[in-house]
Amino acid sequence: MDKKIDVKVWIGMSVIFAGVVLFLDNLGLGLGVDLIDFWPLILIFIGLNYLTNTRRGIRSSNGWIFIGFGVLFLLRNFGLIWFHIGQLWPLVLIAVGFSILRNHAQSARPEGSDDADFINLLFILGGGEHKFTSKTLTGGRVTAIMGGGTLDLRHADTEQDTMEIEVFAMWGGIEIRVPYHWQVNIKGTPLLGGMENSTRPLESIEGLEVSAPSRTLIVTGAAIMGGVEVKN
Repeated sequence: MDKKIDVKVWIGMSVIFAGVVLFLDNLGLGLGVDLIDFWPLILIFIGLNYLTNTRRGIRSSNGWIFIGFGVLFLLRNFGLIWFHIGQLWPLVLIAVGFSILRNHAQSARPEGSDDADFINLLFILGGGEHKFTSKTLTGGRVTAIMGGGTLDLRHADTEQDTMEIEVFAMWGGIEIRVPYHWQVNIKGTPLLGGMENSTRPLESIEGLEVSAPSRTLIVTGAAIMGGVEVKN
């Protein structure tokens, strides 16, 4: 049985560790540990959460990004390396190149789907609005780096009960507009950013009747100093 470890487990273990250190310090048995130095572990735990909860083995790239940043700051806090935050800007170029290569390497679509059925968008230093009208969508991937755009699915649909869209927003924003009969479940991770479900329940809209069967959209991925919003 495949057991998944939620990020809350990692955070819970960190809180226990912090409590033990503070308790020993109060008893005069301090370990000489400054808990502030360990804050990058939060990034590492988020990355581990991605790796241990990866679906079908193709969503691990975001996990390695979080782990990489966490290790970098952890080494800095312990004096093993030194850098200023402003020196990290080349990582933006690396992220841009990585996203382009990732979109190319992971361009494989579910069997039986074509370009109109699979969403694959990349916004870099720009944006736009993209409308999809396919009634047989199979999923998608949207990346925004220092840019953003809108994905309009209000006139689209899927034959699956559940469909997944992976997002990655870094210093950018992604807006996804969905039909009223879609339920949205956001499982992504925001870091100094936000991921928001702004959809309204169908029953809360007076006079609106939809005969289409209910669908579930799962939004995975991450928003790093950026934002992702899903609305009707």
